[in-house]
Amino acid sequence: MRRIPLSIAACTTAALALTVTPPAAAAPGSAEVAPVPHAVLIGGNLDENAEILQSIVDLADPDGAGPAKARIAIVTAAARTARTAAQAADPSLNNAAANGLYYADLFQQYGAETYAVPVDAAVDYPGDEYRPDRADDPAVVAELADATGVFFGGGDQMRYVRTLQDCEPVPLEAFESCVDTPVLSALRTAADRGVVAGVSAGLAIQQGADMVTGGESYEAWRDGATAGYLDDPTELGYLPSGGFGFVEGVQIDSHFTTWGRQGRAVKLALETGHDLVLGVDETTAVVLDRTTGVGRVIGEHGASLLDLGAAREADGGVSGVSWSYATAGDTVHLHRGLALAADGSAAVRPTAGPVAERSDVWDSLDGEGGVYTLRDLARETVASGERSGSGTSLEDSPQFRTVLTRLPSTRAWTTPDGTVSFARLDLRIELVPTAD
Repeated sequence: MRRIPLSIAACTTAALALTVTPPAAAAPGSAEVAPVPHAVLIGGNLDENAEILQSIVDLADPDGAGPAKARIAIVTAAARTARTAAQAADPSLNNAAANGLYYADLFQQYGAETYAVPVDAAVDYPGDEYRPDRADDPAVVAELADATGVFFGGGDQMRYVRTLQDCEPVPLEAFESCVDTPVLSALRTAADRGVVAGVSAGLAIQQGADMVTGGESYEAWRDGATAGYLDDPTELGYLPSGGFGFVEGVQIDSHFTTWGRQGRAVKLALETGHDLVLGVDETTAVVLDRTTGVGRVIGEHGASLLDLGAAREADGGVSGVSWSYATAGDTVHLHRGLALAADGSAAVRPTAGPVAERSDVWDSLDGEGGVYTLRDLARETVASGERSGSGTSLEDSPQFRTVLTRLPSTRAWTTPDGTVSFARLDLRIELVPTAD
């Protein structure tokens, strides 16, 4: 199996104290301080979270001169194209142009200047004529010259690839190589001045090779991964050429423990050779220093790191996957594949009590869905006197079991806001034997 090593730069001691405060402006007469590029990785359902929005605006002001200096380019090409001019002009609707208006207004409420980038798909899937004229437009490129931040909205990350890159299909949708359009090149430069942020598909597009294009955990383990953009949204697909590569050396996934995506993430990482997965929950963000690979979690839920460096596949399953889960105020350290406790956290001391078995541990679309089942099982396991907890897939032809086990190296803590985080919990997926 091809193994992709971690390539994030080592963390310095100072970087462990990461905040979202942008660096101060250089003193008069002193050498200019280069901005530190950041990424704000939002797992989905931004829900107009004030802390996340303010963090993006602050980081888009690298000179610390006030919100008016934050100029954010809003990119919403992942959404469907408006059918009429009236639909495009209505920010309450969900289409590329309308979403641009909505996010532009939202960031303006936090003091930023905005520019809704007028690039979206010419037609919708399926079809070959995807290349929008304005991705080459010098006027659009000129508008981005003073941008200090970029925000990618949600939708379908493949639309970002089809609208902002020129790709060679080998076969169609499993691209061999992609070249940036002039607009994407300008967006990269803007992101390097301050911040690149994205929600859901806007998070997924920030990774490098082997970007996920869809799929659910059960189908991933039943059928494996397939390169390309698949007709069935439950089948695990990925794009080998990847996303835009703002955050390299890690596989990225959204809506993570919200929808039980740990299973699909582990399967894709195994098949594409990635040692590390970063998964972010809904209404949650990781504010990441792109130069050090150290980030701080903000928002309502948490972020997961899955370390597959010691993973072993056998008998239709996998063992040796290490799962760390960080919540608000905690730090994620990509180089170490580990979550670190926030200041003021207290150790969780396991107490006696059984861990209830779950019957829909991957939050199937055919079940209740979106209820953090495996995350909650993990929290119960680290807080219990029991050594392990487990749950099965809702589907049973075949059925899979996920087993979580506390190891001597496992640590769990309660953050100052009262949530439970943990590091190095062992995650194992098994194929459940069928009785004769």
